[in-house]
Amino acid sequence: MFKGALAPTIAIALFQWSAYAQAYTTIGYIVGIMAVISIVIAPRTKFLQTMIINIVFSGIAYAVSLLAMFCTVKARLNSTGPEMPGRGGPGTSGLAATGAETANYNSSASAVAGVWLFVEIYIISVIRAQGPQYTVPGIQVAIFAVVSSTYGPQFNTMEAASNFAWRLLSAFYTGFAIATIVSLLIFPLTSRQVVFKTLGAYIISLREAIEANMVYMQSLEETDMFAAQRTNSKGAKPERSPEVEAFKLKVQNLAVLSSKLQGDLPFAKREIAVGKLGPDDIQTIFRLLRAIMVPVVGLSCMSDVFELTAERRGWNRSYSVAGLTMDAAEDEDQKIRIEIVNEWHELMKALKEPFQLMTNVISQGLEHILIVSRLGPKARTKSKAEDLESEGSDPKPGDKTFSTFFRAQAEMFLKTKEMMLRSWCRLHDIDLPSDFFEHPDREDFQAPSWMNEGTMSPTHQALRKQLFLCLYLEFLLFNLARRTHTLMIAIDTMRDNGKLSRTRLVVPGYKRLRKWALSFWITRQDTHGDDERDTDGMTTTIYLGEAYKARKDPEHLQPANAWEKFTNQFRRISHLLSSPASSFGFRCACATMSVAVISFLYQTQTFATTERFFWAQIMIAISMSPSAGQSLRNFLLRILGTIVAMLLSLITWYIVDGKVAGVLVFLFIFLHLGSYVLIKYPQYTPVGMIGQITLILIIGYELQVEKLGIETATSNGQRYYPIYELGPIRLATVCAGLLIAWFWTIFPYPITEHNQMRNGLSQALYLLANYYSVMHETVFIRLRDIDCTRKDSPAHQLEKMRLKLYSKASLTIQNLRAQSQFLKFDIPIGGRFPGEKYQKLVDEMQSMLNFMSLVSLASSTFENVRNDYPDAGGQRWLRSLRKVVGEAEMTSQEITTTLSLMSAAVSAGHPLPPYLRIPEAYLLEQKLDTLDRDLLSVRHIAEPGYASFAVMQVGSRCIIDDMKRVMAGVKDLVGELDFSYHIISTSDASESDRSAESLIHKRPVEMRQSSSSGSANQARKLD
Repeated sequence: MFKGALAPTIAIALFQWSAYAQAYTTIGYIVGIMAVISIVIAPRTKFLQTMIINIVFSGIAYAVSLLAMFCTVKARLNSTGPEMPGRGGPGTSGLAATGAETANYNSSASAVAGVWLFVEIYIISVIRAQGPQYTVPGIQVAIFAVVSSTYGPQFNTMEAASNFAWRLLSAFYTGFAIATIVSLLIFPLTSRQVVFKTLGAYIISLREAIEANMVYMQSLEETDMFAAQRTNSKGAKPERSPEVEAFKLKVQNLAVLSSKLQGDLPFAKREIAVGKLGPDDIQTIFRLLRAIMVPVVGLSCMSDVFELTAERRGWNRSYSVAGLTMDAAEDEDQKIRIEIVNEWHELMKALKEPFQLMTNVISQGLEHILIVSRLGPKARTKSKAEDLESEGSDPKPGDKTFSTFFRAQAEMFLKTKEMMLRSWCRLHDIDLPSDFFEHPDREDFQAPSWMNEGTMSPTHQALRKQLFLCLYLEFLLFNLARRTHTLMIAIDTMRDNGKLSRTRLVVPGYKRLRKWALSFWITRQDTHGDDERDTDGMTTTIYLGEAYKARKDPEHLQPANAWEKFTNQFRRISHLLSSPASSFGFRCACATMSVAVISFLYQTQTFATTERFFWAQIMIAISMSPSAGQSLRNFLLRILGTIVAMLLSLITWYIVDGKVAGVLVFLFIFLHLGSYVLIKYPQYTPVGMIGQITLILIIGYELQVEKLGIETATSNGQRYYPIYELGPIRLATVCAGLLIAWFWTIFPYPITEHNQMRNGLSQALYLLANYYSVMHETVFIRLRDIDCTRKDSPAHQLEKMRLKLYSKASLTIQNLRAQSQFLKFDIPIGGRFPGEKYQKLVDEMQSMLNFMSLVSLASSTFENVRNDYPDAGGQRWLRSLRKVVGEAEMTSQEITTTLSLMSAAVSAGHPLPPYLRIPEAYLLEQKLDTLDRDLLSVRHIAEPGYASFAVMQVGSRCIIDDMKRVMAGVKDLVGELDFSYHIISTSDASESDRSAESLIHKRPVEMRQSSSSGSANQARKLD
């Protein structure tokens, strides 16, 4: 905050230096505005990158303005002939002020200036829409273009025009220089510091999420996990229990920090600094932390599994059966639910102690990472007495032997898996011999009656699903410990190598700097020109799928010769002109000209200059948003910021009776408020930014008048107003500009959040389709025992694609959540927007993405089984699983196809095709039972890979359930191409059932009735 207030205060205070005041005369306050817009509170790398663009863009704006003013001067000379240099006076914007270089009105010069302003604002707005890194430079260039175009047609010599443009550019560069000095020398903040602080917060959030998970698991010992709350209550009921809400909130905070790190990490890796860790070390820490997050997200999905189960069975989630006995059941269905809940209570009580112990160990492991990496508080130095007392006790976080202790505790937890399995078997009347897991093929094992009914029996299927959920919890917690240990080893290695104790100069490599330079202009294309890859020293041809290549154009084939390749570049022009960015730029240019035209007419040119109408043009150029909701929100926020700043400017001036020293002190104090808003509440950035600019504009102008005098201050044509009049005038110009900007957002047709939400939903569905397809292929590659670690292997390329798609899908879903916040600012026209349905779809897509990543995580452990158990029986079981999976011939065509169809339907607004099918869940499990009945039997439940398969099955089932809900939601939005008709007769229900027919085929009503009646007789256990 101090830096954000200091830079503009220095710029305004310098005006009290006479030489400085004579150099900048009437545009001195622009120096302060540039110091504000430069955002000195940004980290060093971000600030320098933005500053480089600012300098380049301002230089280009200066050159373009000179060209524009040259054209206006030539247009004037061609229409009136040579003139004496303008000296102000009546009929000019300079009025009678001495030294003004303005001439009389000329229509030709004004027309040319108007054309140049339109083109400049259009180009600036298109560039701003292309990338967020051009937002701040675009604002500054817009100010340069508006000011130069306003005064340009009033000059009749190039000497006067070039002098004005040079002074304007000097003011810009002086503001940049002040901002740069303050940013680099006053409390310097590096991008590495920001990343390290965020990494520390990320690890702390991981600990909090793990502890919240344990609280939720402990609540399962006595609550109804299928209900939304602990006890029955009257009135509104929450969708989730407090424990679930707390856990979900922690995971959501993790996702926010992960997105922030992804945005800040590239800047930290490119930074030249004096530090300990290099760019690769920071990237490694983030990559391993992101890997730890995946099982945490999987644990948070446990409540979703229970919710889907309750929905599938038709149970009332607002009603809890916890504490009820079987005798209290009202019907058979409730009796089944009570029995299942009681079984889960017993299981969670058995799992409480080992799970609590492992949770504490993982939390200590994360604390160890914080201490050793110095991302958290330093470890307290022990005294000699404490060292003697700690001898023989367990190592503490930060000790060199703690990683070994952590691994031993994780392996001990893995051994408790047998205890959990025995508890489950004992609960379901399975009597296991003491050495059953060492000799699972022994013949004296007596299976209970329900196991002899066959693997496809409802009871057998339901109990297997319950077992899968138990293994799901154990698997995720153990993998969380395994991945935490991997990060601990990496951090310990950095410590042992001296990286964490030795300070050195960190310089990014040539490759990173080159990628950073190219990122300004080149959009990376993930394409491959050839299908050939050298995988093992021999020539191997690998045929990659179409998704690896550039997207095809249905109207053009690939260029085949030099002429086609050359002319293909011209198509980019048409693509740009027809893009949403071009449409946005055209709106901005039209809105700006709506006010600028007043400055180019004979009757109003002097009035527009006198009353500072160009500030309304500037507000239009810098405040327009792509959508109406954002524009209306920013409109209200900027007005609020201007009102507050106007009041603060009056307080600043009158509390010290206009004394310069006192005014500067209070200006410095009040500027802190704007910086505070920018830092603490970035969602209200328009308030903080416009507040600081308004303060600088009003106070800077009044101090400028105090220094130069009224006559010199009005030489630019702007009438002098005391501060109590200047403040309201400033507010009026801002309101006028913002109102016109909002009008052009909805005219000639509105670009609303509704349209953006629909397009974003379509993009998210398409990314999910891509991610599922890649995830599916990744799973089967791992099952086929293909090495994914070699960088030249197609499996490694597939893994990179999967991670990239996951990041894109996560970011798209987060953007949809952020976009939904603007819906409240949309002015409803016609029917109400179904915002709740969109929000529900976003939540369900996030759930699908979580379960997809969970399936990928589970499949990755097959490689660990191969490495950790090279000679164990688990290898034989895994080989059998691979063989049977190969014979099952599973594909992902239906899910990928359905998601792609839904994406296209939402994007185009067309109804869904009829009779879309979603594959049945657990299809792989059923096929495996058909091909090898013994593969998934109770004899193998302790196998190292069995838990992985169980997690894959749970995740696959939940993906299918979420898929059904997403399809129902999309169908509710766009409809379905269904021409069937239904005749309902209230006189005869049986006749009405038989009359439900389709124009294409007869609907199997009887089959639906039989299946619905049969569903009541399903298994008594967890479905």
